[in-house]
Amino acid sequence: MPVARAFRLSALALALIPLVLPRALAGQAVPLKGGAGVVRGVVLAGPDEPVAYAVVALQPRFPQRFTDASGAFDFTHVPAGTYHLIARQVGFKPLDTTVVVATDAQVVVTATLERLTVELEAISVVAGQGCTQPGPPDASMPELAALFGQLRESAQQYKLLATTYQFRYRMARTFTDVDEVGHELARSTDTVSYLSSALVHYRPGDVVSVATLPDGSTTRAVVLPTLTDLADSAFQAHHCFSFTGRVQQDGAEVLRFHFQPPEALEAPDLEGDVDLDPATYQIRRASVSLTRAGVAQTGVRAATSTITFAEVLPNIVVQKRVVSVQELTAPPLRGGQRYIARYVEDQRLAGVTFLHAVPGAQPAAP
Repeated sequence: MPVARAFRLSALALALIPLVLPRALAGQAVPLKGGAGVVRGVVLAGPDEPVAYAVVALQPRFPQRFTDASGAFDFTHVPAGTYHLIARQVGFKPLDTTVVVATDAQVVVTATLERLTVELEAISVVAGQGCTQPGPPDASMPELAALFGQLRESAQQYKLLATTYQFRYRMARTFTDVDEVGHELARSTDTVSYLSSALVHYRPGDVVSVATLPDGSTTRAVVLPTLTDLADSAFQAHHCFSFTGRVQQDGAEVLRFHFQPPEALEAPDLEGDVDLDPATYQIRRASVSLTRAGVAQTGVRAATSTITFAEVLPNIVVQKRVVSVQELTAPPLRGGQRYIARYVEDQRLAGVTFLHAVPGAQPAAP
């Protein structure tokens, strides 16, 4: 769990819309031996266009897993029976279809996903309103709900990656103390390693906790929302989400969602923006602020963090960089004395190591 010293912002590692629409699925039985069947195939976006690292599941017996880089998947030791084959990927409509498996047979499947198109012109841009009715967009706003569904799809995909395909990732950290005129007063660096499955779940109004630093000391820290929190029912139920439109960020156009806690919540909580790629709907950036920062810690005026994401594998994103800034209130001064006005923590991804199966590999049979 990335932790920041001196009450710095701490970065952690970061229900589908019913758009089920089968398009093309061809099954072919091939005799096998041993009493159990096999379901194998490929997920495509069109002729000769594989969908790398799509999520597939064969329900009810076989949980979700990733396809490989060529979109291929393989379920073995499948007892005879009828199953639902489900295939999903961010930016596509999910596919759900029936597969019948016979004893000692192999079923070969080609699953073609349909690209998702959201009519952005139909979505009202809402800004500057308070949060009085928290919760995700509902079916009364189908276009907005569909777009928000892609954000949740990214979150669910990351959760599958972090838990089923456990990995360790290293973050190179730089800590900088800056004075009131922007001059650097002190700097230190280190590299820490985190486990992907060490997820801390959001609790409303309880985002500040005591954390242990690598040297054994403790500090008060803010737990930032991870990507999995955006799919978590508690986080969604205690935040309002609004679409703020197409905006320019770092020279590129993005689709931006704003989230904020209810006005009635008096405890410190989290508010911010999430940016999606307008072509793929993959998450690209999130900015988070601690509300009521002065209540959380005396002497803290504001605490913000910016998280950028990048693909670690095709169609699979992880956090690449986290920049946290903590603005401090000015202390009493004595003639020309310099003081620390802000703490800046910059974390950059230094490497990812999968501990067991890599995405696309077949997990152990259930």
